[in-house]
Amino acid sequence: MPTRRLSEFVQALRGAGLRISPDEASQAMDAAALVGYAQRQRFHDALALTLVKQQQDRSAFEETFARFFEAEDPRSDSPQDSASSMPSPAAQPDPASAQTPEAQQAEALLASTPEQLQQRMAEAAAEMDFTQMEVITQQGIYTRRLLMNMGMGAVDDRVLQLDQGSPAQQARAEQLRQWRTRVREQAAAQVRRQFLLHGAGKGRELREQTLRAVPFRDLREFRDVQALVRKMARRLASLHQRRTKTSRRGMLDARRTMVASIRHDGVPAKLFWRRRPPRKTRVMVICDVSSSVSDAARFLLQFLYAMNDVLPRVRSFAFASRFDEITGDFARYSPEVAVGQVLDRLSGSGTDYAEMFRAFQARCERELDAHTTVIILGDARNNYLPDGAETLQAIRRRVKQVWWLNPESRSRWNSGDAVMDRYLPHCRLARQCATLNDLERVVDSLLGALD
Repeated sequence: MPTRRLSEFVQALRGAGLRISPDEASQAMDAAALVGYAQRQRFHDALALTLVKQQQDRSAFEETFARFFEAEDPRSDSPQDSASSMPSPAAQPDPASAQTPEAQQAEALLASTPEQLQQRMAEAAAEMDFTQMEVITQQGIYTRRLLMNMGMGAVDDRVLQLDQGSPAQQARAEQLRQWRTRVREQAAAQVRRQFLLHGAGKGRELREQTLRAVPFRDLREFRDVQALVRKMARRLASLHQRRTKTSRRGMLDARRTMVASIRHDGVPAKLFWRRRPPRKTRVMVICDVSSSVSDAARFLLQFLYAMNDVLPRVRSFAFASRFDEITGDFARYSPEVAVGQVLDRLSGSGTDYAEMFRAFQARCERELDAHTTVIILGDARNNYLPDGAETLQAIRRRVKQVWWLNPESRSRWNSGDAVMDRYLPHCRLARQCATLNDLERVVDSLLGALD
């Protein structure tokens, strides 16, 4: 099997949601070359072994494999792809009437059996690059290209020729038009399957890219964003886990390595590493769910929920007119239920940051130490009440760091009742967090700082 086809298959898997690195793709191609394509099951198993890393990806792999290779499988019994479903001309071709090379090419195609026609379509499709399909409207263009690759242009010309001839030839032209329509339908079905493999994935990618850049206040596709938030969180969790695994090894213990190498004439037979002590990092997240940030709060809480499995020793809080811990909500309920309950219980107007800082300090006083990172998600709009900056300063002196993520643009951080400038001196980092792209970058930085 050509390398290009396997590359296209890997791209199709990526479009279906599988994360496949270039190295993993290369390993899959090596495995496929080793087992060959003749034995379909061995070929399938080799690709599955090298490309499927998680059980949750298995169904996507199986579906993509079936779709991608079904036209190349002679045993395929799909009604729409079987040879029996391929059309045949209503009458036998008339070689005597084929005077030009184009006419001869057309009659040769018309003389193909359904099995031969199916094979010709599969070969023509295999020569095409469907990976560039991105939108559904491109299917018509690719269908036309597929038909031309099969030689259907000669049939078009033949129909025009026959239309100018005798009544018998005109009748033949009508038969060929009907036959050509049925072939075009088969070609369109072939292209549609390729779009589901390649274009649909790219369409999802384009949509995801758009959603990631839309400000929280303008997001309305909550269900779609939920899935995207979970996907982003999984990616960050995976990245963080790899970093953690690497960092646990610690630094090279030169002394132990050298002592051990003496037994082997100075050649190190084994490297010894200084194990790093277990981290005592603790993360506390406080999310503003007041009416001024209600749109952003829904997505911030979703992301916070999704990150609970990767953030070390995390405790979560929310506030508007009052303050409360929501760690238990996240532990007991699904994301949708937990976020809904938090918003129902705590959202509203009358945000009081000073009271929030005092309540947080009182509840978590014993845990505010040099191992604690405090993250505040809010717009710093305080309804012209006392800002409580002195309490935040006291918290900052006790903890490792304070991060502030503001869902508003920086130009509005100190507009109206916003008092962000009062809090900035007590924050190690303050970032705009108005989109999912912003949120991912900030959390990635945070996880890196905690490693």
